[in-house]
This record gives sequence, structure tokens and C-alpha cells, in this order.
Amino acid sequence: MKKFFLSNWPIILIIALSGLIVWPLFQPGYFSHHDNLQVIRIFEMRKCFADLQIPCRWVPDMGFGNGYPLFNFYGVMPYYLGAIVSFVFGYIGAAKFLFFVPLVLGGIGMYFLGKELFGKIPGLVSASLYLFAPYRALDSYVRGDVGESFALALLPFVFYFFLRLIKSGKRKEFILAIITMFLFLITHNIMILIFTPVIIAWILFWLFQQKWSGLRLLSVSLIISFGLSAFFILPAFFEKNLVQTDSLITGQLDFRNQFVKVSQLFIDRSWNYSGSNPQSSNTISYQIGWPQWWVVGISLVIILLNKKRKNILLFSFLFSIFAFGVFMTHNKSAPIWEHIKILAFVQFPWRFLSFVIFSSSLIGGYLASVFKDKWFIAISGLIILLSILLNWQYFKPEHFYYNLTDKNFLSGQNFVIQQAGAVLDYLPKTATEPRELAPTNAYVVSGNAIISSFINRSNNWSFKADVTKDSIIEVPVFNFPGWSANYPIKTGTIGRIAIPLPIGEYKVVGTFKNTPIRTVGNIITVLSFVVLILVYAKNRKFFI
Repeated sequence: MKKFFLSNWPIILIIALSGLIVWPLFQPGYFSHHDNLQVIRIFEMRKCFADLQIPCRWVPDMGFGNGYPLFNFYGVMPYYLGAIVSFVFGYIGAAKFLFFVPLVLGGIGMYFLGKELFGKIPGLVSASLYLFAPYRALDSYVRGDVGESFALALLPFVFYFFLRLIKSGKRKEFILAIITMFLFLITHNIMILIFTPVIIAWILFWLFQQKWSGLRLLSVSLIISFGLSAFFILPAFFEKNLVQTDSLITGQLDFRNQFVKVSQLFIDRSWNYSGSNPQSSNTISYQIGWPQWWVVGISLVIILLNKKRKNILLFSFLFSIFAFGVFMTHNKSAPIWEHIKILAFVQFPWRFLSFVIFSSSLIGGYLASVFKDKWFIAISGLIILLSILLNWQYFKPEHFYYNLTDKNFLSGQNFVIQQAGAVLDYLPKTATEPRELAPTNAYVVSGNAIISSFINRSNNWSFKADVTKDSIIEVPVFNFPGWSANYPIKTGTIGRIAIPLPIGEYKVVGTFKNTPIRTVGNIITVLSFVVLILVYAKNRKFFI
């Protein structure tokens, strides 16, 4: 036991320090945050499990009760995990678990990466800077962005295992690099968009350092990673034309309204739980954090003044990421945003603070590694202490509702509010914004019919109809590619499914099926898993 603690004390310390940022999650009830849809998303994923809709794509209760293809486009990994955990902790408990895991995991991952680059103590410095970065508090306790929080927690592991794979070429690193990259690719679309080029640059940087040793192994690992995620990546990209996306990039979500000032990044320490309005004093915090940016400035000075420039290429790489991240938050970068159209879906230029906190944490480890002997311990301890003292107070929600339970959160008006949340995000192209909660039963639009036995699940619906006059019956489900029925369907009121029926008695059954691109994605995922097993188990010559 003593040997275990001696060899793993930095990880134990990181977990202990994590208590300062996760303690609110152990209180009863639930807390306020902007994206207050975590519970209903877990609830909907559980319905997919019950209906065997795997992978989950359509959710029946959101879209103001009309359903929509949430998980065909929205990062799924956290909600698969949340749905599984909900069987033990309930829905609210599972939602808090989804906030807890990345807060702790991010620090551990950054420790491993920093340790690999600079050593054990510098790794602990990097971990503390990342653990207490204000932007991570913003993600968890203000914005409530579970997906981005998970992405930021997974990134250090992705960088670490690809680095280890390049250096060692071992099976363990091969499988772990693939798994972490796969999980990252199905976690948060925007982080995928902006960080994948950085991951590729990181891999190329180290391949160059290693004289391109392991290029084949890296190429195969990346191909398998993307192949495993194909069930999500392909539909999310190639079917985006099936949903309305204008609401994601207009109004306050237009990147032109979200550039921040230099003072807001480096000087302003105010903390607010309101929305993002950079031109107002009543806005969320956009700070990089103290001492997060201090260590970058000090490291740069040391590099410029010291003739013995240790790890200059690595520092230059990390500093480039930091500088680019800062630049992209400011309106001077507007020409880039205007030229690269897909960046509009990033919505908030200040999301590039993810670049800034990631790189500054590693630069902090670099700074600690520059010093020797007693200065090494003193500087390392000072950075860790400042990281904690200057930032731990941000890691708390504005309000906590101690009496909130699964029962009252998933019923009545609380549930309706969640059903109406983000209603425009993935609305089918043929639908219009619903202004009220969808009916709970199929209904007659014209003609005369008696409807009974209506059932609405995540991947099917059904009802019986006794039609006494030619009728059009609508189902309170938005029409979307993939929905079909045993009778012809059309698009009716506000985009719901409409079924014309002549006189007679009917049992109408609707089923949500895969489109060709979803089928292709599913097949590629299965084949990639098979290839992974075969390469890992059979091809021994493939590994060093």
C-alpha cells in the first residue's frame, strides 16, 4: 500500500484537489445553468435503450413534444454514459455525474500528458492549471455544457496516447489512442471541428521529431478511430441539410456579436451567471485565468533571455496554439471567420479559450521544468498554490434547488419547459416552430374518424382508426427522413406526419428506419471494430 501511494501520489493529490471544484455536485437536488436540458437528454436516451434504438437518433419528447433527431447531430457519448449511470443514480444523479467526471478526468489526463513531456512534478503543475482553469468552471457551472466539458477532459488523453504510440508503438498505446480519439469524435461537434487540425499537427510534430517512425501505425489508428465514429460523424455531417441550421448561427449566436476584448481575456476577473454579451458589463467571464496566462508570459521572457533554450520547438508549438487561440477570440480574426464559412457554427469565438487553457497548462509544466534544485520545487509549488487560490471560488453554481427530484423534474411544467428547450436547434427542414405542446394523441384534421390505442415511442408509433368518412389523420411527430408507415405518409400541420385514410378500420404503424448514409455509417463502425480486433489480436508484426 505504501509503495502504491508513493508511486501514485500526484494522481491522488489531483483527485483530492478536485474536491474543491466538484463539491457542489454532492449536494441534494440540482443546480441552475444555461443548458438546462441534461436531465431530459438522459431521459430520452433511456427511452432509446428501452426501444432498442441503437444507435439513438430520434427522441420523442423534445421539439415541444413533436420529437426531433437530436442524437443524429448532437454529441452522443456523454448521454450514452448518462443513461447507463441513471439506472443506478437516477436521472438527476446521472446528470450531476456527467458534470463530475470531466472535471476530475481533465486534471488526471493533463497530469499524464505533462508528465510525459516534462516530468512528474511539472505534470502536476500542468494538471493544477488545467484543473482550476476558469473556462472549465464556466463550462460546468454557468453554461452547463456537458459535451464541451467532456471534450476538454478527453483531449489531454488523446494527445498523450498518440504521443506514447509514436514513441513506443506498443499495443496498449495503440488501442488507447484509438479509444480516446473515438470517444472525442462522438462527444462534441464544435470541439471536433476546431481541435482535429491541432491533433493532426501534434501527431505530425512528433512524427517529425521521431523521424517519421510509426507513421503506418498512426495512420491506421486514425483511420480506425474515424471509422468507429462513422455511425455518428457521417449522418451528423451529410444530413445537416435535413434540419434547419439558421437558428444556430443568427442573432446572439452570430460570431460577429461574440468577439471579446483583450482586457476581458487578461485583466477582468468579474464572474457572472448571465448570458454571453461581450459588449455589456452583464455578461459571463471570458478570462484566461490567473496564473494561467502569467506562466506563458514568464516562459516567453525566459526563452528570449536564456541562451540555453530547453525544448524550444515544443515551447514554440504550444505557444503558437496559445497565441492563435487568443487571436481567434478577438475581432482582428474576423477575416478568418468570414473566409472559413463553417466556423460560423462555432458560434462563440471565445470557445477558442479551450486552445488557450490547454496550451497554457502545458506551458506551465514547461516553466516548472526549466528550474532546478530548490527553485524547481518552489516555483512548482507556487504555481500550484496560485492556481488553486485564484480560481477555486469560480467552481460553484449560482443557485441550487435542494428539493428537486426526478419525479418533479420530469413531470408537470418542469418537464414541459425542458421539452420546449432548444426547440429550433434540430428542427426538420419541413417543420415550423411549434408554439405550444404537441397533442398527446393522433388527431383528425379533416373527415371523421375515431382514434384509439395511440402509442408513441422513440423509434415507432401506432394507433387504431375507425374511419367513417375519408380522413386525414395527423400524428404528433415531426416528419423526417427515416419515418415510414404501413400506409402512405405526407407532411401536415407545422411539419407533422399526416396520413390520408379512406373509410374503413385500420391499425397504422410508423417506424423510424435508417437512411442510406446512416446505414453506411453503422456498417463502417462495425467493420472498424472488427478490423481493430483483428489488428490488435492477430497482426503481431504491426507493433514494435
